[in-house]
Amino acid sequence: MTRSTITKAVATLIAAALLPLAACSSSSSTHAGNVGSIRSNPSPAMQTLAQRPSDRASTHAYTWDTDIRAMQEDFDHVFHLNRPSRLHSNIKPY
Repeated sequence: MTRSTITKAVATLIAAALLPLAACSSSSSTHAGNVGSIRSNPSPAMQTLAQRPSDRASTHAYTWDTDIRAMQEDFDHVFHLNRPSRLHSNIKPY
């Protein structure tokens, strides 16, 4: 092999080795390596200590659905709509 062929091969190998490193770098100043951004907001995706906004939205939707269904059931119990009346003389299954 000639010297220029070896040089080209070494240059190609170095470029191939450095390409993944260049592809992973970020030009943004808010990436994890910026200590100032970490100190100002150590958990940027968290609104509370334990939940993300999507977790809170799921909890609120579940709670709202459960509460509405429970209120409808309570309404039926208060106004005795959950079973037929027992005042009639016919036999009822209840």
